[in-house]
Amino acid sequence: MLLDDNGQILRDAGKIIYPGSNGDPWWDTKQLLDQIQSAIGIFETAHPDCQALFIFDQSSTHASLPPDALKAFEMNKSDGGKQCKQCNTIIPQSNLDPRFQGHPQQMTTSSGQQKGLQAILEEHRFDVLGLKARCIPVCPFESQNCCMARLLSQQEDFVNQESMVETLIKGAGHECIFLPKSHCELNPIEMVSNYLLFEN
Repeated sequence: MLLDDNGQILRDAGKIIYPGSNGDPWWDTKQLLDQIQSAIGIFETAHPDCQALFIFDQSSTHASLPPDALKAFEMNKSDGGKQCKQCNTIIPQSNLDPRFQGHPQQMTTSSGQQKGLQAILEEHRFDVLGLKARCIPVCPFESQNCCMARLLSQQEDFVNQESMVETLIKGAGHECIFLPKSHCELNPIEMVSNYLLFEN
């Protein structure tokens, strides 16, 4: 929060909600991004020419990707059909064929259709002959190339995508880190949960 010389609150990024059928909407990514934007403004006013470090736990909201993010398991096997348009990308430097490493990759066809799994993987120079689109109901544990969706989802450009939280914070010139998932000492909510468990 930002205080004046008398200790009065001028601006506060803290939010209290009362969700329910007749209350506030449940906390979502948009509200979180608005809150972070407010916090950045307060920090920059209070500490001009300084860089902030934001620390988050591993909640699903904190990891939310933009609507056009690369999501292999939401793609069809073939081009077109009912699938979301995804952002263009860069073929990773780890690609098996060095001739294509670092090359831009269009995720839509020349006619504007979203490319399917097969087309994208073939552009990566993977041999997908006989490979099914996805496993039903889920992929085997720790599998790598059991299906097209699993194979594509493990490519670096699909794995190393920035969340909307990261993009907002880094775009403003600040930094953020994410705590190890469910770490009992670094995540305060875990300590609260353990306290309540042993108290009851």
